[in-house]
Amino acid sequence: MKANHRRVLNKENLGWLAGFLAILWLLVRSGLNPKRLNYPCQRAALQISAGWISAILALFAGSIVLKRILKFSSAAFVTFGAVWFTLTLFEPSLSNQKNDITLPVWESDSPTSTIFVLDSIPPTPGSLAAGDASVPDEHLSDFALDTLINMMEEKGIYLHKTAGNPDGIVAADDIVIIKGNFQWTSYNTTNTDRIKGLIWRILLHPDGFTGEIVVCDNTHIYGTGINADDNNSDDPAQCIIDVVNTFYAKGYPVYLKDWNDFYNTVAWEYSVGDPYDGFVYEIDTKVTYPKFQTPSGQYYISLKYGIWNQEASSYDDSRLCIIDFPVLKAHFNAGATIAVKNWVGVLTTAYSLGRYGGIDPMHDDFLFGPYALVARVMAVTFPRLSIIDATWTTTEGPISLSWVVNTGILLASTDPVASSWYAAKYILTPIANFPHETDPENESVEFYGYNLRYWTEFLVDSAGYDLTRDSAQISVFNREIVAPDYFCGDANGDGDVNLLDILYLIDHLYGDPPGPVPYPVESGDANGDGDINLLDILYLIDYLYGDPSGPDPLCP
Repeated sequence: MKANHRRVLNKENLGWLAGFLAILWLLVRSGLNPKRLNYPCQRAALQISAGWISAILALFAGSIVLKRILKFSSAAFVTFGAVWFTLTLFEPSLSNQKNDITLPVWESDSPTSTIFVLDSIPPTPGSLAAGDASVPDEHLSDFALDTLINMMEEKGIYLHKTAGNPDGIVAADDIVIIKGNFQWTSYNTTNTDRIKGLIWRILLHPDGFTGEIVVCDNTHIYGTGINADDNNSDDPAQCIIDVVNTFYAKGYPVYLKDWNDFYNTVAWEYSVGDPYDGFVYEIDTKVTYPKFQTPSGQYYISLKYGIWNQEASSYDDSRLCIIDFPVLKAHFNAGATIAVKNWVGVLTTAYSLGRYGGIDPMHDDFLFGPYALVARVMAVTFPRLSIIDATWTTTEGPISLSWVVNTGILLASTDPVASSWYAAKYILTPIANFPHETDPENESVEFYGYNLRYWTEFLVDSAGYDLTRDSAQISVFNREIVAPDYFCGDANGDGDVNLLDILYLIDHLYGDPPGPVPYPVESGDANGDGDINLLDILYLIDYLYGDPSGPDPLCP
């Protein structure tokens, strides 16, 4: 941090300076592109600017009336305007405020499964909303995903499979299927900032990534499809299509495959001579799963058997890497949508009448409850990693955006059952509109605990996977196992303390919805009082633009 900054203003003028700088920032950053006004920093600057302009108008109008009536001095008018400006500027929005959720961590002596939780989402460096090669490379990463992966690797679970880490998740030549959750819209879909961060980390494979990454989902006829409304991100203009298009435009092998395009196409395996996209249906088990050609045209994928080699007439399942990436939300039927429930988007609901007796019996008698069809499908298409996006959590749903909470949490595990249990118990249930329905410990008929019990029993007892929902067999770690470098006052994490940090804190505290949490949280606590609030904003304004004898931030 720079030890000496030029200080040119007295404290009485700090509010006015902030307003002027906010207007200047809007002009420089937005220019002639009004779309940029949706960016978090721009929304914060716009709020400041409006307050500043209103204060100026009030000051001039008031100076004519009040000076005659009350005979105030010019200094009194400045003080009045500054107070009015401050009160107007810092009126917080109460909608979608982040709930205080306590995420417990613990260690088991001999864990079956390990969960990693990130309890506040750091900002992503930039947007991919342009959807083309003009987006700078520094916008491809996501600090939240980076932190989560670093936490996993601290405990020996490596994203990249290499000679040094042969048990890693993704090999350099893998075909990676990211099974997102895009059935509905906006915050009810998997966060696109988190997905872009995962894609980028995979592409940065130390051996050089030579495979393909395909983002997929089947939204059925009841969803909205994969489209521009799937825009759960810091920048509301960035949708999943923009993310994929940006990587592709930059020359990376990243694609989108909407399984809904062939959800009602009956298919047979490549091994029996069917080359077309579709869903295979197994009569005996009632399991369905997709088979398809990747958009590059180079690979034929059976989600059950692997990559089809036409010349050898065989499948290679070692190179097919499936990653489960749901968004956390309550579900009126299953109780909750989490890692295991996300596999409803791997099967198809087509021909439900002939196969299951109708769409309602399919859900009530097969997907959920003792038959555990969701788990049966997962057993033959098992993911190597499950990441649960709880940046925003839907407390009743899964469709409405009226019950969405900015929980700011991300978690991962190689065990979809353990991560589902933890997310339901400690994130969703404390804020759910109907917590008895989402509680994984409540095994009453048709609630989430009831469904999770049968899904777990099938995956463990019938399919033989080493999974658990027993807390005594689970270890949970948070980011305290990773110690990031930071500067106090550097709220946006760009390595410097400047106006952008002031705007970042304003957006975090008073944005609607609130902007992202500083990462680490301590970086936003400029005055060192153990909390992030208005005092930190005023502290930074004084530090950057106040009297030369004013205080420095407390951290080096």
